[in-house]
Amino acid sequence: MKKYLRYIGPLLISAVFLLAVYLLYHKLKSYSIAQIRESLNQISSGRIALSLALMVVNYMILVGYDWLALKAIHKSLPLPRVGLVSFVGQAVSYNFGALLGGTSVRYRFYSAWGFSLSDIVRLVLMLAVTFWVGALGLCGVIFMVAPPIIPDELLVRMPLKDVRILGVILFAFACSYLALCFFIRKPVHIFGKEFVFPPPRIAIAQALVAGVDIVAAAACMYVLLPSDMGISFIDFLPSYLMAQVAVVLTHIPGGVGVFELVILHLT
Repeated sequence: MKKYLRYIGPLLISAVFLLAVYLLYHKLKSYSIAQIRESLNQISSGRIALSLALMVVNYMILVGYDWLALKAIHKSLPLPRVGLVSFVGQAVSYNFGALLGGTSVRYRFYSAWGFSLSDIVRLVLMLAVTFWVGALGLCGVIFMVAPPIIPDELLVRMPLKDVRILGVILFAFACSYLALCFFIRKPVHIFGKEFVFPPPRIAIAQALVAGVDIVAAAACMYVLLPSDMGISFIDFLPSYLMAQVAVVLTHIPGGVGVFELVILHLT
């Protein structure tokens, strides 16, 4: 039985990918190739340059993930090395998924620099924690301050009709992590793994870095949207954030199909 369990994950990922491609096809089948090309040609070179500049800024922000993770596990490396592993790890992770690319790349780099397997596991776990704290906190704030308009077909299926209540819940999750970092200083065991909460200053920096990262990444895409769509950045940000979360949860390489489907459905 155990030898078949390892196939379940790839099969589920493949099924989600095929479903996303199928739904995306039905979403786009009303548009011709000529219409899509015309829309792409309407993107000015200035907006493309701005998007590229924001991409560079975003990759600089991403260095903070590894930098803070190293601080959290009480390790240190020269900044050029941190920047190298962050750039390569994030680039591979975005294209092939965190499990297939980013984690293995970091293992090769950090193990070559003398890190033990335990250190690398704790570091990768801290990277995931940083993303989720920032994503939940930012999503919670947006839902409370500027609740997005949810399509009627999705709103009917949601247990909560007021998105602001969901925002409070998500923000409370993020704040709970920060509170635990303030009050728990001893290691805790979660699913048999030892986890040490970082100092409060690092925890706060994690939330800020992840939040700024998501905003900068969303801005890269937002500046490429047609100006006549009438969508403000604060309206676009929740859609982008939910698309990113969907990609992370499905582990589909590059988020192909899933990311585009969520963006098209919510914007």
